[in-house]
Amino acid sequence: MLHKIGLEEHFAIPETMEGSMVYFRDYEGQTDMRTARMLDILDMRLKEMDEHGMDLMILSLNSPAIQEVFEVSKAVELSKLSNDRLAESIAQRQNRFRGFAALPLQDPDEAIKELQRCVNELGFLGGLVNGYSQIGNADTYKYLDDPMYRDFWAEVEKLDVPFYLHPREPMPCNDGQTEGHNWLKGAPWTFGVETAVHTLRLMCSGLFDEHPKLKVILGHLGEGLPFLIWRCSHWLQKRSRGMPAKKTMEEYLN
Repeated sequence: MLHKIGLEEHFAIPETMEGSMVYFRDYEGQTDMRTARMLDILDMRLKEMDEHGMDLMILSLNSPAIQEVFEVSKAVELSKLSNDRLAESIAQRQNRFRGFAALPLQDPDEAIKELQRCVNELGFLGGLVNGYSQIGNADTYKYLDDPMYRDFWAEVEKLDVPFYLHPREPMPCNDGQTEGHNWLKGAPWTFGVETAVHTLRLMCSGLFDEHPKLKVILGHLGEGLPFLIWRCSHWLQKRSRGMPAKKTMEEYLN
């Protein structure tokens, strides 16, 4: 199939690569070709795009990247650095690449400024964020339904750009079910479960009642939610338990 557009296509810079290395190393510590592919944009990537009929690739930073940088000032600095480097690559091949902004949600005000800069000045199409953000220390984190992010969501709606909610591993304190079962971590299972729960939190929080024009993208066939949403919605309609959301879960998912 020709003329494909790649929507979830990641790159990395050396400063963000380490957080992804757990997925690229085998049990003997050897790395595979994905490490080289992640760091490359204009050489190997373009050749593979041509080989597989991909006309356009929307690039986004690797996971967890910015979201695991709990030092707020460092997260802000690193997001600007990665977005600038992405913009430089896009400028060299504008007919083949577009970008999603990396955002420092450790500081919602700075995230607003960076999204505005990336959309209005760098020409990015929107933002991609890797789940919850760690803030202040490695054990403190916030999901995006937290009230501290309401102004950020208002700006996303105002800019009228999509927001891609991308997976990351659950916090260790929330992942006891897979302890000792490392084969379930990441893409096989925990990515999808973590992101689906995060999405349900957004739906149930009333966010989409306050900001009905928000555009949120979920990858991987909706992280399983299209197949499971009826059950969740059915029982929430029977007993909402104080849930702020006003509509059914199917309505939000649609």
